[in-house]
Amino acid sequence: MASKCLVAGCAALLLLAAGCAQKRTAAPPPAVPPAKQSVIVLLDQPEGKPSGIVVKNAGGAQELSQPYQAVHVERADLAPSPPFLMDQAEVRRLFGAVLDVLPSPEALFILHFDEGRDVLATESEAEIPLILRAIQERHSTAITVTGHTDTTATSQFNYELGLRRAQRVRDTLEAQGVAASDLFVESHGDTDLLVKTPRGIEEPRNRRVEVIVR
Repeated sequence: MASKCLVAGCAALLLLAAGCAQKRTAAPPPAVPPAKQSVIVLLDQPEGKPSGIVVKNAGGAQELSQPYQAVHVERADLAPSPPFLMDQAEVRRLFGAVLDVLPSPEALFILHFDEGRDVLATESEAEIPLILRAIQERHSTAITVTGHTDTTATSQFNYELGLRRAQRVRDTLEAQGVAASDLFVESHGDTDLLVKTPRGIEEPRNRRVEVIVR
């Protein structure tokens, strides 16, 4: 009972002192708002493809090299925080509105050809229905068809062969109802090798057409 009285008496004394000093004491300064921080998160890539970014400012840099790694950035002259893993639920909570409006990732299909020919290899013919399904599901009006070759023959011949391969795939898709205006055909010949080789080397993986459905 004594301790309760003591606390109450102290409270009354403090209240009285505050009342006496009210007119002579300046108002306390406003609270300083907490510093704002930016959060940068590396998202996962389609089909588990590797990715990475470097977050850099005048204070330093940090590399993000795995999905859902993140850093805090407080000021332009203060280095980003050490990377940390962010829970996917937290990413959704913070960035859900942005994630919901992101376009679907591109769908990539690789079709292979026999050496020196513009006829699809048998195993690649099975990819055509998958391409058509992706176009239909995405309502795509931007389909890129790019022809490639290996390094046998001359560069000019390879450019023309790559173009014929791409045109053959385009014609196949058009025959299945894809609008010609939605298909964009080009050839890289032997300038964009999937597998790097010297000149004159046969490499089946380089003899291809890449179809990108956006």
